[in-house]
Amino acid sequence: MEGFHKLEWSIPQEADGRSVKTYLKQNKKMSGSTWKVLKRDGEIMLNNNPASGKDSLRYKDLLCVYLPEMPFPEGIPASPLPLDILFEDNHLLVVNKPPGLPTLPGRGREAETLAGAVRYYYEKYDIRASFHAVSRLDRETSGIVTIAKHRYAHQRLAAFFDTYSGMKQYIGITDRMWYPSEGVIYAPIERRPDSIVKQHVTTHGKRAKTGFQVVKRKNGRSMVRFTLYSGRTHQIRVHSAYAGHPIVGDDLYGTKDREAARHALHACRLCFFHPVKEVWQTIEADMPEDMLDIL
Repeated sequence: MEGFHKLEWSIPQEADGRSVKTYLKQNKKMSGSTWKVLKRDGEIMLNNNPASGKDSLRYKDLLCVYLPEMPFPEGIPASPLPLDILFEDNHLLVVNKPPGLPTLPGRGREAETLAGAVRYYYEKYDIRASFHAVSRLDRETSGIVTIAKHRYAHQRLAAFFDTYSGMKQYIGITDRMWYPSEGVIYAPIERRPDSIVKQHVTTHGKRAKTGFQVVKRKNGRSMVRFTLYSGRTHQIRVHSAYAGHPIVGDDLYGTKDREAARHALHACRLCFFHPVKEVWQTIEADMPEDMLDIL
């Protein structure tokens, strides 16, 4: 159906006898707000016949729901920039963001953004989808950004990441030789009261946990693989500085470095449970040349 996103499931034996509404909310984790949109503006089909949330399901039934498409966010001009696409299907778009490109327009209303590049790509190939950046990166951080194409994928994947059930890994180049070779940093983080951007470690902050593993030490610097177990603003940058090893080129938590045009941090690996296909996906993005040159 034009103007709708189609989701389709074959009913498993354990769901036999459940209502459509119960199955969608309990088995498929559909949120209340998404259900309301489906009920009001979408369509439910059971074995190719119109159905309602009260209808009962039987083993091996074919359930299809049609969610209305969401428009692309307003105020984002298309940017004819190349996209390094790591994964794409009808529900998700995963890209390797270059450094220096903001995900969305900020206060400066940047003309070139990742969202604008995605809009240009959608328009070029007549892809009818929205833009929900489920995992966003700082402007200068490169690497994996996950974009949901419709509200259900966004709702379910965001809930998944909120529980830290998957794995987000980064590679960073840090100052000085980092010892020990691996460990975990437990240090709560909150925004500094004298800044609208800068974060710091404080006993009153929110729980923050970062794993680290040193990959290489060379020329007074270290290449470190970080694993996020929480999702605080600037978490890796703050924890690295707290450990005495700020990210090279990070002038917010360390010092400027003439060899680094930006802070040397890259989102390199993402493991997640696909919100619709319900299989595990692992996405990887090679470290960019500018970070290799630094080390």
